[in-house]
Amino acid sequence: MTKALAVLVSTQLLIVAVSAFCPLSRPPCQSGRVRTTAPNNDYRQRTQASHIFAADDSNDNNTGSSSSYESSASVTKGLVSSLTSLTNNIFGGTSKEPADTAALKTSLYTPPTSPEELLTRIQKEYTQNNYLWTGNIDTSSFVSNCTFTDPTLSFIGVDKYVQNVGNLVPIVEYALGEEQISNSTLLDITLEKEKGYIQTRWNMIGELNALFWKPKIDVIGRTKFWYRQGEMKGNDSSSSVQVYFYDEEWEIPAGLALLQLVTPAGTIRRSDEERVMS
Repeated sequence: MTKALAVLVSTQLLIVAVSAFCPLSRPPCQSGRVRTTAPNNDYRQRTQASHIFAADDSNDNNTGSSSSYESSASVTKGLVSSLTSLTNNIFGGTSKEPADTAALKTSLYTPPTSPEELLTRIQKEYTQNNYLWTGNIDTSSFVSNCTFTDPTLSFIGVDKYVQNVGNLVPIVEYALGEEQISNSTLLDITLEKEKGYIQTRWNMIGELNALFWKPKIDVIGRTKFWYRQGEMKGNDSSSSVQVYFYDEEWEIPAGLALLQLVTPAGTIRRSDEERVMS
């Protein structure tokens, strides 16, 4: 996940929501009241964030209907990168490995031995593991120096991915609230054997009910899992098939996807492709 996880869409969006715009100590909003005083700092922060992400959307270099790391504006990538580093420094400052991080490193499988087996495992990441939100992936399907990329962040290494996701699990769980309404819906999955990748199209949906303005993440994206063959370790003579490049794109500009965090549910579209088809 990035993705979807090394730092996947889920983890990155929630960093922005909780770390920048919604301190854990914020009291719940009381509805039905007309504002009679000047906006407080929380309101101003969310308004300023909306202006930043909206400007990012209008300045996006992407000419198609999706956003990638290359096409996303630098303000979005810089913000997410800084907040990811800050979160890792805060939650990963001790030498003891968090329990959630250790669990993510556990794999019940040897690496896949065919593209078809790899496809089956990737399919389960969505249908069973809800990995866009949990970050729970089978690490044996990825080479140790795999590159993870989404429209806001790019880094190298399965260990780095595990660290990012492990540090962010408490933030994700808090933002989702008691109901924990989240889903990684797999819309399509295809194997491009001649080109050497598996492509998924997915819908990441989650209701951040712990935040008082009740935003909803609803983003459609595509991920290419580029794979290559290698030799099994040990006495096993068979070959392995593992992902060496995780390349994620969203069907809306990255700035708009982040803007879903600071606006009421349903305000921001989830896909430019769906808008064109309609």
